Amino acid sequence: MFDKKSKYYLQILNSIPDGVYIISAGRTIEFWNRGAEAITGFTPAEMTGQNCYNRLLKHEDEKGHAICDSDCPLSSVIPEGNHIRRNLFLTTKDGSKVLVEEHISGFAADGKPGGIIIVFRNTRDFKGLRHFQIRHEKIERLIPICGWCKKIRDDKDEWLQLESFLSEEGFGDFTHSMCPACAEKIFSKKIYLESYQGICKAISTSLSLEEVLKLIVTNVVKVMNVKASLLRLLNKETNQLELAAYHGLSRGYADKGPVEYDASIDDALAGKPVSIYDITADRNARYRAEAEREGIRSILSIPLRLREEVIGVLRMYTAEPVSYSDEDLKFVAAIAEQAAIAITNARAFEKSVSREREYLNVFQEVTDAVSSTLNVKEVLDMIVRKIPEVLNLKGATIRLLDDTGKELRLVAAHGLSAKYLNKGPVDTEENIRDALKETPVAINDAASDPRIRYKKEAEEEGIKSMLTLPVMARGRVIGVLRLLSGWTRNFSSEEISFAASLAKQCGTAIENARMYEKQYREVRYLQAIQEVSKVIISALDSQEVLNTIVRKIPEIMATKAATIRLLDDTGEKLVLAASYGLSEKYLARGPVEAEDSIAIALDGNPVAIFDATTDPRVAYRDEAREEGIKSILVIPIVVRQRIIGIMRLLTDTYRSFSQDEIDIAVALAEQGGIAIENARMYERLQR
Repeated sequence: MFDKKSKYYLQILNSIPDGVYIISAGRTIEFWNRGAEAITGFTPAEMTGQNCYNRLLKHEDEKGHAICDSDCPLSSVIPEGNHIRRNLFLTTKDGSKVLVEEHISGFAADGKPGGIIIVFRNTRDFKGLRHFQIRHEKIERLIPICGWCKKIRDDKDEWLQLESFLSEEGFGDFTHSMCPACAEKIFSKKIYLESYQGICKAISTSLSLEEVLKLIVTNVVKVMNVKASLLRLLNKETNQLELAAYHGLSRGYADKGPVEYDASIDDALAGKPVSIYDITADRNARYRAEAEREGIRSILSIPLRLREEVIGVLRMYTAEPVSYSDEDLKFVAAIAEQAAIAITNARAFEKSVSREREYLNVFQEVTDAVSSTLNVKEVLDMIVRKIPEVLNLKGATIRLLDDTGKELRLVAAHGLSAKYLNKGPVDTEENIRDALKETPVAINDAASDPRIRYKKEAEEEGIKSMLTLPVMARGRVIGVLRLLSGWTRNFSSEEISFAASLAKQCGTAIENARMYEKQYREVRYLQAIQEVSKVIISALDSQEVLNTIVRKIPEIMATKAATIRLLDDTGEKLVLAASYGLSEKYLARGPVEAEDSIAIALDGNPVAIFDATTDPRVAYRDEAREEGIKSILVIPIVVRQRIIGIMRLLTDTYRSFSQDEIDIAVALAEQGGIAIENARMYERLQR
């Protein structure tokens, strides 16, 4: 839009402290000056070339309604010479809102509408001129005010309360209180002012909602010298006024029933400051008989209002008709306003305390549950079952990193179908990667969020929202915990923080159980080695020794099966000497000497194979799949530094053999080798 000759003019525009930007007829921002950057935080590089309707600035009116589409100056391109001035809110780069005054002018290019130029400034910068403006306008303007009720007529010929008029003129929001002079005038004694202050102090210092409500009704009766007082609070869900507290009334009358048809209640809910109702004069009053039995003649109803919202009604009852002055009614309205503030504060405090107490109880419950056992499997199952129960969720899963620290393995799940759990790997999902970087990830809509890989499967499973959390132990991530909801749920920052704490506690419980099982397993392995050694050393029949080894070691190592193959006299061929847990068909599949895993073992090195159905070091992968074999551990049998054969341990579940397990298997194989050699020597001597 600007050529080289226009640099001077650009410098001028950039020197203006007001925000200036130009929008083409195609609704593209062509220029953004430094003043606009200073006000909004957005740089020229960020804004130039953007469409004006991308909602970066989020133009809003005073009620928070977006005005970009409904009131866009470009909707009918402004001809050159036209001018618009308006006030609106802009959203800055840091998310805050500023009130600005905009001046919009159209311009032409080559005889055609070219776009608009907008100049705006932050009204905060010139609020100091308001008093000067008011004094100046006072000379040129007459403000009509009612001599009786003190209402003011505005430019629209509407009569407004003094407070409303001043608020609209920019003098701020008003709240009602009472000056000592008025208190003296109303009650003629300062004790009334002291009573008012006492009420405010009493109801404002208490944080118990029940206590606040009780203080209000008892102090109102005392100060206003009425028969009784009652509070009803508005239930927003049912839109009903519910009994909250009362003083000076019988339980039967206070809780007599709903009051929707009471005229004074209607006035109060409509926002009328005070409504006086003589129930004995109303022949159609629903509770007239009850009021007469209770000794009630007049009812004074005052709305409990916080800003513009009515949260309930304060009622005062008298035994005789009472004539209240305007000062009396203003005093009652001031008390009601203070009561509304105290009730709102007490509600907020109790809600906060209640939520924190609930979180503490849930945390304690989950912690006690997962800490009650040192069995890893039980801990995992308890976590995925207990957390959805206490947090009202559909289900949960735990995936832990394998020994390589690169792949996640599903180790526990609750509330989900096998079809969903077997949908495929989740390691590549963005939310999983973020969780592994110690960042909790909340997803409100699992059906559309791009961070979810299996959207269709989630929809079929009935999953709406999910929260993915890192499971940590001793400062490192060991896996992820996923919490899944059956309905759309916006997880708050408090819920996310709480769930993350639970996940951390669970990580500690898992790690403790793992350490215990490791220590217990090591003790059990040592005991098993001693037991096996006694059995196989005491036997002098070589076949009995072999059969004992292949039967006993799977029991110790928790494997499906075991085989022992010994080298023949040539030292080149392996002969099956004993087996346990395998079919004859699998055992007769063919020679194994050519397998890479066998060759490595015969060189004296143990070989752990995670997936026997795909690993190229296994020759008979299809046969392994048919037999149901998942993982294999191949151990050389060494006697006096000489390899006499190999031992194989086979599992029916995928298993990453730890170094401790490999060491135990090597020790058992060595003990077995010695027993085999001893039995062979004895047999030779016998022969």
